[in-house]
Amino acid sequence: MEYKGLEGGQFKPLTDKEIRKIHSASIAILEKIGFEVKEEEALELFIKAGTKVDGSRVRLSAAFIEDIIDQTPKSIMLAGREEKNDIILEDKRVYIGTGGAALKVIDIETGRIRDAHLKDVALLARLVDNLDNIHFYLVPVFPTELCKEEADINTYYNAVSNTTKHVQAGVYSVKGIRDVILMGEHIAGGEEALRERPFISFITSWMISPLKFDDIVTKFLIEICKKRMPVVLSCAPMAGVTAPVTLAGMLAQITAEQLAGISLAQIVSPGTPVLPGPIPAIADMRSGGYLGGSPEFGLANAAIAQILDYYNLPLYNSAGMTDSKLPDIQAGFEKAMSLVIDALAGANYIHHAAGLLENMSTVAPEQFVIDNEIIGMTLRVLRGIEVNDETLAVDIINRVGPGGNYLMDDFTLKYMRDEYFYPSNVINREMRALWESHGDEDAKDRARKIAIDILKSHKPQPIDKKIDNLIKDKFNPIVAL
Repeated sequence: MEYKGLEGGQFKPLTDKEIRKIHSASIAILEKIGFEVKEEEALELFIKAGTKVDGSRVRLSAAFIEDIIDQTPKSIMLAGREEKNDIILEDKRVYIGTGGAALKVIDIETGRIRDAHLKDVALLARLVDNLDNIHFYLVPVFPTELCKEEADINTYYNAVSNTTKHVQAGVYSVKGIRDVILMGEHIAGGEEALRERPFISFITSWMISPLKFDDIVTKFLIEICKKRMPVVLSCAPMAGVTAPVTLAGMLAQITAEQLAGISLAQIVSPGTPVLPGPIPAIADMRSGGYLGGSPEFGLANAAIAQILDYYNLPLYNSAGMTDSKLPDIQAGFEKAMSLVIDALAGANYIHHAAGLLENMSTVAPEQFVIDNEIIGMTLRVLRGIEVNDETLAVDIINRVGPGGNYLMDDFTLKYMRDEYFYPSNVINREMRALWESHGDEDAKDRARKIAIDILKSHKPQPIDKKIDNLIKDKFNPIVAL
């Protein structure tokens, strides 16, 4: 059974008092320290909005931030091309999907690592389209054969063509943003139709932590906000490197950075559907490298879910990452740990949760299949236990009686399908002798076969042929499959 939009919030690493202290610290950062903005249009927008600007340093008052939070949407709908794939980001509703911009792929045929290509964007979209527990397709690879100016329209076209789930990606040029939005309008049936049902959205990593707006990406953010399309504010300061080494200090800084980005988005276009994207990151203090599989990573991302809930704003954050280089035991337990606690914390839009290995630098098709199962088990935990007069089953216990058997009872038949999570063939629950007779394969081997079968047999719903031809004539995208 597919579970989507279940409510989290059961896990609370922070107390209410601690959340308020982090909020106060973030306000102090914005009032006293501020942040640097050198991009001319953004700086002018802050000046016109009445903020305190000294050269390139911008400071925001508590009252200003309060007004900004009030006008920021508390609910964001990210549509699919098919309505069944719509997701509503609000309160503590949880959705889990892909993420990353990996440059390497473990080839499903050879098992060797290679550069990621545009064909992988299409193939992985097709794979995700068939995996029920993965709720959205954030393009997980960057096609290395393309220059950045070519990436936007080609990436979005090949993603949208191969899945009806919501498609999201990073962007690399203002022209690319405009082309992708125009393509989306053609598919949706017009400008307003796309705004009503935005089946595409954008990621902007506009912040260079600590507290500095990136000149180029800030231009992208402004353009997307002017177009009133859903946009993620992604920033990932690393504790001990680009944020304080303490988790509390990192959370205070990342909250301040998010409030600064939200402020610009709402100044550009009040009410624009901006999705805060704080991703607290952890550095290995021995090497300075990024740690995606550490327990602190999961803990900090769960904490940020509480902080955004304090503002009643939807949240894009991260879980399901690993430091492992291949689909193995390490990948399994690192991914499962952060996924479970982040979902239970009530994070709305959990990306990076499927397919990624080696700290976002590599993907493997079989890992998407394995992660689909890990996500399914996570969602079952999130669903919890239904306790009511019927499920307590006192009458059934009385009917079966001491020494009886529930196996063939109607009550068992009624509840057995919904009460439990039933995995696909990735997870093997056979007795050893039967497992051995079937080839004694491990989960990685089984997942690889499943992925190959999906890619050979699954046909996603295509874009309307007339519209598809119009897009090809207008934008001349590369058709990877």
